[in-house]
Amino acid sequence: MVEVHGGLLFWSVVTFILLLVVLKKIAWGPIISALENRELEIKNALNAAEKAKLEAEKISSDYEQSIKDAKIEAQKIISESKITAEKVKLNIEKSAEEKAESILSNAKEQINAEKENAINEIREIAIDLSIDVASKVIGQNIDSDKNRSLAKEAMANIGNS
Repeated sequence: MVEVHGGLLFWSVVTFILLLVVLKKIAWGPIISALENRELEIKNALNAAEKAKLEAEKISSDYEQSIKDAKIEAQKIISESKITAEKVKLNIEKSAEEKAESILSNAKEQINAEKENAINEIREIAIDLSIDVASKVIGQNIDSDKNRSLAKEAMANIGNS
């Protein structure tokens, strides 16, 4: 077994206490200082991490708001584009209708003018034929201007009847 000797125990305790005093004076201060510095560094790192986290959340929130704003702006642009396209469509349709009406009106005027020209031409031909037939029937050629005016008068009466 183990025997305890009083003198050895005394010197062991004295040596231990001296070792503690020496360690406190020499090593304990720098160790505590290093631990305090490390604790301060960890606190600073945690604070920086918290700030970075808050900033990241703010940036994320701003980014999400920017996306929402962009979507709203895109919808607004799309709806404005649809309205503008509808206006352009209506303007094109109106312009096309006006052009069609103009072309139709011009065509009717041309048809009426051509019709008048054709009727006048037919009247002239009919007058000439009537004079030729009348002169052959009568057997003589009376004054040509007088015949022409009589024939025109008769044709005018025919057209108005």
